[in-house]
Amino acid sequence: MRRTPAAAATYFAIVFSSAFMLGVVRTLIVTPRTGDVVAVLIETPIVLFISWLVAGWTARRFSIPAKARPRLAMGFTAFALLMVAETALSLLLFDCPLAQQFAAYATPAGAIGLLGQIVFGFIPLLAAGRR
Repeated sequence: MRRTPAAAATYFAIVFSSAFMLGVVRTLIVTPRTGDVVAVLIETPIVLFISWLVAGWTARRFSIPAKARPRLAMGFTAFALLMVAETALSLLLFDCPLAQQFAAYATPAGAIGLLGQIVFGFIPLLAAGRR
């Protein structure tokens, strides 16, 4: 179980970095042309596909067994890291109050994004059954 936090941190870091870059593209290029909801609907499957690939690679790299408990621990830890990072960025970089960040989840685009983040947390478990 000591490998699980390292696997979760690696999974989070790679996917978060990729999603951050895609988020910049979404915000600057796609959203002005399509609107928030369509832009998030375009971005979310791409991020989840990257998550799927990275979860499988990370689990193999860190020898995380294809069993529910270690895979859920990996996903839950990565999800927690994601929520902390997103909150920190929102507060520190974008000066967005916490209440405003939570209110954004109530919008259609925010709800789609949150659902994608929850799925991100379950992907290590779901990827375990692919072999």
